[in-house]
Amino acid sequence: MSCTKAVDFNQVNDFKITPVFESSLVYLNEPASRFLVKGNEINIVKDSVNIDFFNNQFNADHLVKAEFLFETTNSINRAFQVQVDMFDTNNQLQHAFTFTTDASPSNSDVKNEHIEVFEGNALTALLNSSKFVFTLYILPGVPIDNTTVGSIILRSKAVFYLSIENTL
Repeated sequence: MSCTKAVDFNQVNDFKITPVFESSLVYLNEPASRFLVKGNEINIVKDSVNIDFFNNQFNADHLVKAEFLFETTNSINRAFQVQVDMFDTNNQLQHAFTFTTDASPSNSDVKNEHIEVFEGNALTALLNSSKFVFTLYILPGVPIDNTTVGSIILRSKAVFYLSIENTL
């Protein structure tokens, strides 16, 4: 004789978890002098990062949404535009977006935030991307020279939302 409760083994068919995880994406800290070459102002600084997260089939199959959170801290008396270009392995543009950060006339920290959400077609473009190019464009204003103080800092993180469920 047994004293056990009936067990419904079909419950496994209803299995679903929705993990969320965060990852650092990019960090740039560029002093005002970075926008000078041989004493002449330049208006573009670029950096890039290769991402292999999406090459993993498990991640690609279960990613349902992503959010990229960008924070700029500017203490230069010039506004900036940040452009993010996302390329596939064939160097074909998949997605692009821009946002701006305000100038800091007093050279104190001016913070701006931008959130880029990836769902639907934008999520497909993200999944096809393997290289991100970050371009800082300095916008017109007070000329930068050897005495210009301040820096622009760009921080970002990615938040990934997955959905994993039994497909039996």
